[in-house]
Amino acid sequence: MATFLLNPLKNKKVWAVMTPDGELFYDIVSVKRAQFCMEENEQFWLNPYGGAYQWDTKVSEPYEAEFVHFKKEAQQYMCIFDLHEADLQYIDYDPVTGELLFNEEELRKKLDEKNFEEFKRFMNELWGYIKEEV
Repeated sequence: MATFLLNPLKNKKVWAVMTPDGELFYDIVSVKRAQFCMEENEQFWLNPYGGAYQWDTKVSEPYEAEFVHFKKEAQQYMCIFDLHEADLQYIDYDPVTGELLFNEEELRKKLDEKNFEEFKRFMNELWGYIKEEV
């Protein structure tokens, strides 16, 4: 059974679909098909990559949708700071306040003080944009 993930911060709008094997789809076609299923009470969601699934819904944690999109967007900027995509593991978010949380101990091993502060500033700027758009 596929699960339509609903964003509690955006009137419970579908932001992604999770398949039974745990794969997360948040591409436009998958999301629009999920929205259609909910609006029209369709029994099966058609995966654009193949397969059809019965579906259910689940309300996500606050800021979960935004954080998934943030991580996708942030990947392209990591090279500015001579960091790797894997270093995104040192960023999390607070589901209550919606603020980014940085593992300062690990990030300071990779960045000097000036670059660490610039990295935090840049990532917080990006986070703000994502929260507005998603």
